[in-house]
Amino acid sequence: MKNNPTEYWKGLEELHHEEEFEKQINNEFAEKLPIGKVINDDDLGLTSNRRDFLKFMGFGIGAATLAACSHSPVRKAVPFVNKPVDVDAGIPELYASTCSGCNANCSILVKTRDGRPIKIEGNDESPFNKGGVCAVGQSTVLSLYDSGRLSHPVKGGKASDWKTIDADVMAALKSATGVRVLTGTINSPTTQAVIDDFCKKYNAKHIQYDASSVYALREAHNASFGKTVTPNYMIDKAKVLVSFGADFLGTWISPVEYTKAYSASRKSTLKKEDFLYHVQFESNLSLTGSNADMRVTLSPSQYGQALVRLHNLIAGYAGASAAGNSSLELGGNSIEHTAKALWKSKGKALVICGSNDVNHQVLVASINSMLDSYGNTIDIDNPSYQNMGNDKDMIGLVAEMNAGKVDVLILHDVNPVYTYPDQKAFVSGWGKVKTTVNLATRLDETADKSTHVAPNSHGLESWGDAMPKAGYISLIQPTISTIFSTRQTEESLLTWMETPMAYDEYLKKNWKKTYYNTKDSFDDYWEKCLEMGFITTETSTAGSHAFKGDASAAATEALKTTSGKGLEIVTYEKLSIKDGKNANNPWLQELPDPVSKVSWDNYAAMS
Repeated sequence: MKNNPTEYWKGLEELHHEEEFEKQINNEFAEKLPIGKVINDDDLGLTSNRRDFLKFMGFGIGAATLAACSHSPVRKAVPFVNKPVDVDAGIPELYASTCSGCNANCSILVKTRDGRPIKIEGNDESPFNKGGVCAVGQSTVLSLYDSGRLSHPVKGGKASDWKTIDADVMAALKSATGVRVLTGTINSPTTQAVIDDFCKKYNAKHIQYDASSVYALREAHNASFGKTVTPNYMIDKAKVLVSFGADFLGTWISPVEYTKAYSASRKSTLKKEDFLYHVQFESNLSLTGSNADMRVTLSPSQYGQALVRLHNLIAGYAGASAAGNSSLELGGNSIEHTAKALWKSKGKALVICGSNDVNHQVLVASINSMLDSYGNTIDIDNPSYQNMGNDKDMIGLVAEMNAGKVDVLILHDVNPVYTYPDQKAFVSGWGKVKTTVNLATRLDETADKSTHVAPNSHGLESWGDAMPKAGYISLIQPTISTIFSTRQTEESLLTWMETPMAYDEYLKKNWKKTYYNTKDSFDDYWEKCLEMGFITTETSTAGSHAFKGDASAAATEALKTTSGKGLEIVTYEKLSIKDGKNANNPWLQELPDPVSKVSWDNYAAMS
């Protein structure tokens, strides 16, 4: 029965119920889409483009809206029967939380209206990201309302319920002899505590895996200083910064933090001697390279030669031993010029490298050591925890899977079927695991192959904390109730451990034990922490460290790969889509690349 007395027709065909109209009534588009055919002779074979797609999509949405006018019932708005005390219609509320867009974990303010998150901005009070937040962080609001998110548990590719999933997983865990937990970087102290408790109960092993890994950087510092850490780079304290392929303003480790420090060191109001001088060696033009004072292009196979050459020039100034023998010359004596600039700013110089090659990173560590950077512009006593993936452990897990030693594999925030380099080996091992439980937010390539999917809640629906670097801890609080039938990862692990405690209570208990140190009641302390969104803790003094690595051996290995004939291909993360997990977010797909200005499409850039 139609409640709206007014009717609308799209044309005479609908009014008179003509036969042709009746045939097309269920078609989404009234006319055939020009997909796969030439639009006109001048297009030289060009098929329909994004403009045509949006045109037809706009027509479809408009038609659906018009049709709704004649069939939807008239409803009158009703005010709150019992209005919440702290909610006023139309008046926004701000909640301090932490961004879940990537491992950087910036502190944010979430603007909500009528109980719904509508906007994200950086937290100006934060000494970490200083009010900054990237496009990926802002776009997480849209991903919250994405209908493509998993709305319910899945078993064997079919819709299920939490009671069935929990019973199956707990039965599998109790009978398993090999349990593994595979996650992305975990820099949350409380989440790590839950995982540790889970692993202790089921004698499991936890493996962290990052699609864009900095494992070589951490291993190089273990080999060079005995500390397996990702350094905290203090760009704001450097006067000369040299980067080898590290897009630190775009995608490398902590781009928002680095951008704030970089911009503060390059203000036009600074004196010339205080202005940061930036040199970028890279293969493809990056956002960072486009801002450099001197940008030098080199092929991927020349990185090792360039680093050896720079190392030996610095060693000559320092009176240290050379490592290897590289005679690489680049245009304008750029390596010699760079070495002189670094040595002139000894103690205020910084060299970084985006390569995931341990030998490259050992050479960089040796260069920074000769420049007295450790303790001045590099801090390994208060490291970063933003990239904790362990490539060696991941390789070991794949080997265990293929050997049939893994009975239950639980996954969180990873999609190795799509991102793992040796996909064939991983998929082969996957087939030998009896039970695979994926705590995913959407049915990605890995979740689609899992025996059970226990959908994780969105970051804006969850409780938690994050420690992106030593001395700084931020809180995560929900800004909306769960939209779908989801449950956050920690809650699922606690359920499967048969621990009768909600995760927010577990979180508060952990904070009371670990960080609570005031005379206020804990409830008052907790409210203040939630209001601020973060706390700072005592840190160690950044110290200088003697280089104990073998630069000569690293140079020998680095020089084995020399520039040869043929085409060299460089793959890199897009600033918006990252490793691919943001591909379903149209805001990020629409965001033009800062260098190429391309949106939506993939492309190849030729040097």
